[in-house]
Amino acid sequence: MLYLLGGTARAGKSTIARQFLTQTGIPFFCLDYLMMGLANGLPEYGVDPDDDERRVADLLWPVIEPMATAMVENEEDYLLEGVQLLPKHAWALRQKLAGQLRVCFVGFAEVDVPVKLAEIRHFGGGPDDWLKELDDQEALANIERLKDISRYVRDECLKYELKYVEISADLGQTVNLVVQYFRPGLD
Repeated sequence: MLYLLGGTARAGKSTIARQFLTQTGIPFFCLDYLMMGLANGLPEYGVDPDDDERRVADLLWPVIEPMATAMVENEEDYLLEGVQLLPKHAWALRQKLAGQLRVCFVGFAEVDVPVKLAEIRHFGGGPDDWLKELDDQEALANIERLKDISRYVRDECLKYELKYVEISADLGQTVNLVVQYFRPGLD
């Protein structure tokens, strides 16, 4: 079974993936590494990590789709996670790999932006937390941008009938909800 976990940056995808690994033993791959490999190793491919997430997702999909298909064909249980997944791509792959793919997106379309900033400042995001380098005004603007992307992802999930989970209220509860959503594929 292949699991796709997409959504906006800072929505808890990596936390969910780690919890899923802990509970199931199923490994995960963060698509940020693929993005950085292409950006730094094949600059002619045009991947810019600072570009709009949706543009980067479209650029990476021709690589992600055959990689995901090969994982399913080789009967690998794996979770792929990243902002580089879009609902339209996940839907197309689900049509191709019917019954062998579970998909979920997470975001914070309903978040109170100052509250989200306070959470980020309090809990941090690890060594790759690019928001910690920004002053509050810049961080608030970025969180508002991510909130807009979350709305887009939520609306696209509705359009393509894919699972979307809002993380605004309680990250811990959201992590458990998404892990449990993925688990039926294991039973």
